[in-house]
Amino acid sequence: MSRYKIRAIILTAVVCVAVVWTTPVRSQEQEQEPAKDANTPKVEQVEPEKPADPKAATTTKDLNIPVDELKILLKPLTLEELRDEAAAWMLVLQKKAHEISEAEVTIKRQNQAINQQQEGVDGLEKAKKALEAAEQAQKGAAPGSAQYQEGTKKVEEAKESLKKAQSAVEKSKTTKAELKQDETSNKTLEKAQKTGDLETAKQTLDKIKADRDKTVAGSLPYSEATKTIEKLEAAIKAFESAQEAQKGAEPDSPEYQEATQQLEKADEDLKQLLKEIGGTATGQSSQERDNATAAVENTDIKNNGEEKVAGEPGVVNNQQNLQQKQQELKKTTENLQKSTDAESAAKNQLVVTVTELQSQLTAIDDRFNAILEELEKKGGDAKPYRQYTQAVMSIDLDTKDTQGLGVRLLAWGKAEEGGLRWASNTGKFVGIVIVSIIVSQILGAILNRLMKLFGGTSRIMRQFIVMLVKRGGVVIGFLVALTALEVSLGPVLALVGGLSFILAFALQSNLGNIASGLMIMAYKPFDVGDEIKLGSLWGWVESITLANTKIKGLDGQMFNVPNNTVWGDTIENLSHSETRKFTHWLRIDFEENLAKVEQLLVEIMKSHPKVLADPAPSTQVWSIEDYYISVKADGWVNKEDFWTVHSDVIRMIRERFYKDGIQLAAIPKSMDLAEPDNSNGKIPDFVSQTSVHLGAGSVSESPTY
Repeated sequence: MSRYKIRAIILTAVVCVAVVWTTPVRSQEQEQEPAKDANTPKVEQVEPEKPADPKAATTTKDLNIPVDELKILLKPLTLEELRDEAAAWMLVLQKKAHEISEAEVTIKRQNQAINQQQEGVDGLEKAKKALEAAEQAQKGAAPGSAQYQEGTKKVEEAKESLKKAQSAVEKSKTTKAELKQDETSNKTLEKAQKTGDLETAKQTLDKIKADRDKTVAGSLPYSEATKTIEKLEAAIKAFESAQEAQKGAEPDSPEYQEATQQLEKADEDLKQLLKEIGGTATGQSSQERDNATAAVENTDIKNNGEEKVAGEPGVVNNQQNLQQKQQELKKTTENLQKSTDAESAAKNQLVVTVTELQSQLTAIDDRFNAILEELEKKGGDAKPYRQYTQAVMSIDLDTKDTQGLGVRLLAWGKAEEGGLRWASNTGKFVGIVIVSIIVSQILGAILNRLMKLFGGTSRIMRQFIVMLVKRGGVVIGFLVALTALEVSLGPVLALVGGLSFILAFALQSNLGNIASGLMIMAYKPFDVGDEIKLGSLWGWVESITLANTKIKGLDGQMFNVPNNTVWGDTIENLSHSETRKFTHWLRIDFEENLAKVEQLLVEIMKSHPKVLADPAPSTQVWSIEDYYISVKADGWVNKEDFWTVHSDVIRMIRERFYKDGIQLAAIPKSMDLAEPDNSNGKIPDFVSQTSVHLGAGSVSESPTY
């Protein structure tokens, strides 16, 4: 029989191995072969994702569309349509970023040319000072003398300084020529020039208005100034309208081309009007720069003291010629400095233009973010777009260009998408925080009053809930206020969640204390001010926090007990009710009249004004021991009077017993002083001849006589 069993087991094992071995192969074959049976389910083929088409986008027609309106338009769009919109706005953002990058490069080249030109100014200054020194040295000196030679040396120094100035100016000229040849830089400079014309027109308008206010209203000068102001305001309005239309149109679109033509015409009209008024349009300093550059290039100082300025030769052979050449060199220096200042002003205007472009980029980014938020809500992947925008929106400031940095910050402060926007956001942030603080304090006060009114909650629990409402309201208000600063709460909440997990893992014991603290507050086995016994501790509850409980001992010491320990131990609340029972144990000698002793004890307790009549004081003969008879005396008082009455009754018993000649039992020192079991079956704790009795929910102690 066992032989057949073995064969069956072997055969079963072989079959199982064969099935397991061939099942993967069959599965692969079935996967490779198409299903021929009509009942066999067909595998659904997933179509590849359709590439986004920016030309199919509809929301980029107006780049200045308000963000809230854009969000409404995005609601009904499908995921595929949102991908098209995201791709289109990505291109708009990219083009604006390219425009800013090109402008930043132009600024750097402008700075290079200005620095080189400034080097030329510094060189001319040194040459002028060297000629002044030469004049002083040769003044009254005989030819060939040491003093005369010193003057010749100074002339040589002037020549070297002039060469350096000419070299720097030549480099500046080359850099400016390269800028003119670069089509991108040229367009950027022209755009900055248009912006400069607008700023000049506004400044001119303010000046004319100020001058008109000084004249008599209704006079001819007043009327002429009013006509000029009206013309200038109309020209400025036309320029700004064309500029706004160009900003709101998608680049390379027919609307953009039309707006560009209108802007060109408005700029020409504005320039012509400024010329008629007498204002100075941006770009008129180029001729002055060329003249100053040519003057520097034509200036020459020869070793023999001969100097030629602006192509006019002359021999420096006397004091008069030296003074004349110094003044000519000074004039050349001043002209070059004016040219440098004009170049700096043009560069600063370019910085203002870049700041304006940054504001436009910020506005585009706001709308792009609205697209991406809707895309993510409908299951799209916006991560690549967000990475690109984070990289593009970062700003690198050139701290070396202090003047340009100041202009940039000033322009940013005046921009609607810059300083004004952040000032508004900061105001909203501060306002929300202040309102949240006020509202949370009001809610906390109302909640505190309601909890007091309805009762049933411990004081510490009430304080905890009120504190939670007040502080929680401030925290919630702060988080809401962060949205006013355009801070996304998603990463903030994720960070808080991660930190909470780490802290929960690292502070497990503390969390246990907090949980126990909440249990104490909820079930309130005691409250602040209660007298309790906790293990070996006896005292009054000073405070309760989420982490620990402070107990003030009978001798004034302070104990900090973790809430885990408090909740896990036996808690005896000695003052939880309004009344409290005190008990005194006495050892009466066998020779005394017990009836009289009990009567005296009742009389003594009743005679105290703070001992309550209901329940009435009582006595009880408890037990007969070897050397004494145990008698206990009980009385009730209000809990706040307990310790006062406790002491008073001890003194009154001692005085009355002494007066009536009642003796207490004398116990040999070798005898155990333990009392018999009390009513609860517990042996009273004797500490320095004291006894503890538990009765009617309260604990009292009294010395034992």
